[in-house]
Amino acid sequence: MNEGGTSSATQRIRSAYATRSPVLDLSRCGLGELPDAVRRLTHLESLDLRDNVIEDLPAWLAELDRLAELDVTHNQIDEVPEVIGDLAGLRALDLSENSLESGSLDFLGRLTRLTRLTLVDTRAERLPESVGNLTRLDELNLYHSWFSDDPRSLPDTLGQLTGLTRLELSGNGLTAVPGWIRGLTGLRRLGLWGNEITEIPEWLGELTALTELSLPGEPDERLLAVLRRLPHLENVTSDFGDVDLS
Repeated sequence: MNEGGTSSATQRIRSAYATRSPVLDLSRCGLGELPDAVRRLTHLESLDLRDNVIEDLPAWLAELDRLAELDVTHNQIDEVPEVIGDLAGLRALDLSENSLESGSLDFLGRLTRLTRLTLVDTRAERLPESVGNLTRLDELNLYHSWFSDDPRSLPDTLGQLTGLTRLELSGNGLTAVPGWIRGLTGLRRLGLWGNEITEIPEWLGELTALTELSLPGEPDERLLAVLRRLPHLENVTSDFGDVDLS
């Protein structure tokens, strides 16, 4: 950790302790580990660790039982720290821009209070079946990872997440639209562009809450007719740009 980062992190921690602020921003501090002084901040509700060089998180983090938001975007995490699975109160978790291709995400099923899960550019390639336990999820962002059509990659239990309003699957290795999406009738935003999907099913027209949609390839007249019947759809894009629904 560089000297400037050490000083900045120390000042921010002291301020959060003195004011009992529920939010602690330790982003861009050059941290290689979470400072022990954070352990005293038992009132914390939000912890931002973006853009550091952290490889692991300490077991004592679970003592911060009010913690509801954790962001560890762009660190050096290869194996997801075990303690994250013990943060039962989390409502928002962001593990983006870490290399998780060899790491297990089996802990996710224990975080049943999550409303927002972000795994952008993680190289993750498999979600556990227990992800279906996350029935409070409102947003699931899996942009630009390694998910595929293999049911072990994106299990059918994702269809249990009927509270989802935003689902981002763009930039993965899909060749077909997952069938479990059909039951997510509350979706307002759905991202599919940047995949190898060659056919969009007509049941997409059953997702009547959609307001935004991104597609791989240019929609044909058949699909356009389906999309034009969606009552709230306002913005459709494809790999080639905006789609005219008029």
